[in-house]
Amino acid sequence: MDYAKKLKIRLYVAFAMIGIGIALILTGIFGGPEMASSFGTVFMVVGIARIVQHRRITKDPERLRRREIAEQDERNIMLWTKARSLALSVYTIGAGLAVIVLYLMNMGEAANIVAWCLMGFMVIYWVCYFIISRKF
Repeated sequence: MDYAKKLKIRLYVAFAMIGIGIALILTGIFGGPEMASSFGTVFMVVGIARIVQHRRITKDPERLRRREIAEQDERNIMLWTKARSLALSVYTIGAGLAVIVLYLMNMGEAANIVAWCLMGFMVIYWVCYFIISRKF
């Protein structure tokens, strides 16, 4: 995908985040859950920050070139991929150990929550794996 197209998609996502933020703030103001306005504020701030970041990057051609190289360089992509793989392994082993320790401490409810989270994470992993494997 062309880098300029990626930046344009990111800009649209930032505007969508601001829209979601406004909707959540209005929901919180007009009788929705109290947390809705907090989430809305966070969405708006992140959306505005992304727009400012986009404008800074696109106004300076040198910064745009450096950013494109940083995101599309094969070495950086390999490092990101390996870091994600390591994070997956550490999370999986850590959560598995947490389930065992929590059961040994007679905290079955907490252990079940961690186990369900781990199982959900692994289901998401396998679904993504099968989707990606069909593309290649």
